Amino acid sequence: MKGILLLWLVASRAAVAAAMYNSSAAATAATVGASTQRDIIIDNRTVCTTPTATLVASFTVSADMRTTERLMVTTTILMTFLGTALFVVGVLGRFSGRHRGHSTATCIFFRATFALFLPFMSYMFSKAKSESNQPRAQLILLWMLLVELLRKKVYAMVAPAGDAFARGVGRYSFFDAVEEAARMVWIGYLVYSYVHVHTVKSFFIILWIFSVAKMCKRAICIYLAKGSFDLAKNAALVSGYMVQLVDAGRQVLHEDDHALGSNVMKDCNYVVMGESRLKREVKPHGFEIHDNEVKDILDVAPHPRVEGEAKKSEQLVRVCNIWDLAENDVIFRYNDNRKRKLENICLALALFKLLRRKIEHFHMAEARTPQARNFVFLGLLALEGGEEDEAANAERAFEVVELELRFLDEYYQAVIPLALPKPKLFVANFAFSIAFILLYCITVLLVTGNGDIFSVLGSLFRGLIGLSIDMVVQYQCFVHQVDFLVGMVCSSSDLIVTFLLTLTLLAVETYEFMQYLLSDWFVASVLCNYARKPTLRQQRHIRQVVKGTLWVKHRSRPVIKVHQVTMLKLHQLHPRRVWMLVSRLLKRRLVGLPDAVVTSDAKVAIIKALKDVLAAGCSPNCYGHFSNGKASLARHGFAQLEWACNEKMGAATVIIVWHIATALFETRDRQKHPLPPNGQAALTLSRYCAYLVAYEPGLLPDDEACTEEAYKKIKAELNSFFQSCCTTVHRRERLMKFCPAREEVAAEKSDMAKGVHLGKKLEEKGGRIHEDEKVWEMLLDFWAELLVFIARRPSAGPEAHALALSNGGEFITHIWAMLTHAGVRAPKRHNKDQVPPCHPV
Repeated sequence: MKGILLLWLVASRAAVAAAMYNSSAAATAATVGASTQRDIIIDNRTVCTTPTATLVASFTVSADMRTTERLMVTTTILMTFLGTALFVVGVLGRFSGRHRGHSTATCIFFRATFALFLPFMSYMFSKAKSESNQPRAQLILLWMLLVELLRKKVYAMVAPAGDAFARGVGRYSFFDAVEEAARMVWIGYLVYSYVHVHTVKSFFIILWIFSVAKMCKRAICIYLAKGSFDLAKNAALVSGYMVQLVDAGRQVLHEDDHALGSNVMKDCNYVVMGESRLKREVKPHGFEIHDNEVKDILDVAPHPRVEGEAKKSEQLVRVCNIWDLAENDVIFRYNDNRKRKLENICLALALFKLLRRKIEHFHMAEARTPQARNFVFLGLLALEGGEEDEAANAERAFEVVELELRFLDEYYQAVIPLALPKPKLFVANFAFSIAFILLYCITVLLVTGNGDIFSVLGSLFRGLIGLSIDMVVQYQCFVHQVDFLVGMVCSSSDLIVTFLLTLTLLAVETYEFMQYLLSDWFVASVLCNYARKPTLRQQRHIRQVVKGTLWVKHRSRPVIKVHQVTMLKLHQLHPRRVWMLVSRLLKRRLVGLPDAVVTSDAKVAIIKALKDVLAAGCSPNCYGHFSNGKASLARHGFAQLEWACNEKMGAATVIIVWHIATALFETRDRQKHPLPPNGQAALTLSRYCAYLVAYEPGLLPDDEACTEEAYKKIKAELNSFFQSCCTTVHRRERLMKFCPAREEVAAEKSDMAKGVHLGKKLEEKGGRIHEDEKVWEMLLDFWAELLVFIARRPSAGPEAHALALSNGGEFITHIWAMLTHAGVRAPKRHNKDQVPPCHPV
């Protein structure tokens, strides 16, 4: 620790030595003053001598500007801290595989600091000009250039979720470019008018040209992104491609119901990458691939045997090509981990392109087709092979969908759209930024030394060496030296601001570069280029690049968590409006609520419920039998409880009633009634559904106002009933004494009465350990079935899932995405939404 502090002190004193330099004797004579020498004497020996220090006048703060200086230094330190945190958290998140976009709080704080920084600079620049302090005014101009580059990047990160998920690249507008250009013109005018030293002015002009070039590069990238068929126009192109696949009946070639997992994927023509290379034309209904192109693609085998077929297949990479590559290439054939990563990433990219059409309201041609149903039912939900390993199938299905949603979230960030049109241009931009920072540092030294950079470097080097030797001798007075140096540095804040702004720009530029290199987009691009060109597979160094890319992306399987709300503990929750606001700022769903991991048992139960929905197909236009829980009750012999699933109650009321009953069944004596794994999974899903009612009504099928009203009523009723009861045990005891005896009376009572009555019925079914396990098994299937039921159609539309995704994501979005890929289209009219559980939709 001492060594680190000594190094910091050495750097600090070296910086001060650089600030003390001035080639003009007159400038040195104009210093504010000198500090008095202070000696520390121990055992009659002087062990610490604080040298007399002088500060260059141009870097000294006058008394009337001290408050402004302090505010600006504080603002700059905050910017640097946020930039460094953004870099560290972002890169570590990429390596761990749990990155989910920028933190909204970080971006908002960044934007706020820029709002403070610009007025400070304007005031200080005018003050420096009025005092004829030319070096300080030039340094402020340098800050303006740096802050302008930072501001454009940070503002691009902050975009409303509704605008970000619009068609194309909706967050960028013509007015943004006009504003950026106007700022750069103003800075150029200041440089031309107030920088007169020829050498310094040359460097200022070069820096200004660099800044304009970076602005133009960004405008070019936005223009390319808006016109790119890999980006803004990709959803329209994929929509047209899927229409032609559906018309030809060539989505999934395998029609054998016994084909599972890989066998289905080997014949899947969903596009992964390369669709922009195909010849297309604009039709009244949208884009259309040339018939010859489609015929050539579909007629070519996934693994071409002749050279002509290889040339045809180089244009488009489909899911079948990826599965063939995984089976035949030496890199993946004998390595299951690489093989799984290849398949999962590329399949997730293909699914992202399909799901993006739903978010941006394009035509879903495969909806209600048997092939879409087969793709999910026989393929996605059985990727590990046979039905005997249900847990492995469920885990992998959710892993692929998690990657898909990550693609969707990352696409609407600032860095991905700008990097994808021309990756080489993106890499060149990073190198350009490093050159800009080096040139900026040289210009700062020129301004500091009044044009004599070599004298400044010599002074800096001599001060560094002398200070290092001095600190080795005088380490005993470290605290005394630090106090003195802190006072010196605080009295001259220009060096601090310059250093921290440069560090912030470097951190943000490196963050953007690393974000793209470590993203799944880069990995998918490398893998698809490797799959597209057979000649690359023969080159050893290319194979090493692919191996290295997959090694960098090594990660554990994603851990999916859900928030939990317990109706019996509403007194422990924070006020809704306040924590909703905080959650949106921190991009973390409902800070203050506990999280729970979605266990393998819960995933298996949900996959079973999805298969029950998809397996009940009877025709191309009718293959979904959704149940709000009645089917699971009938399977487990609890048909007498169907009154608690009455379709007239609405999904929110059913959730509330069954959640209260589940909570009462769970809060019994744990010593007599231990909680089995199925019970923990059922409890997790129950509390998550209650959370959706309380905080995400737009994700439920009921009208949002109706769901909010149901939650307000149950919350008011429970709070009024419990009054002074604070512990969960006391609340349970009061509830169990409340329930009416007759079932028909309970049906006419409030939701709380229905829930308590149902809880008593469940308790009657339990008692012994094996009986409790049967009840918990039924509850797990019930909650999984109900979760699939409410996921079929959000009342707020796809935008509700897009907004939830931009705020950190919701587990129900995974289920909604699977139903969307299966072609399930729920009715929109309210009079058809409240349907019996076995009515086809």
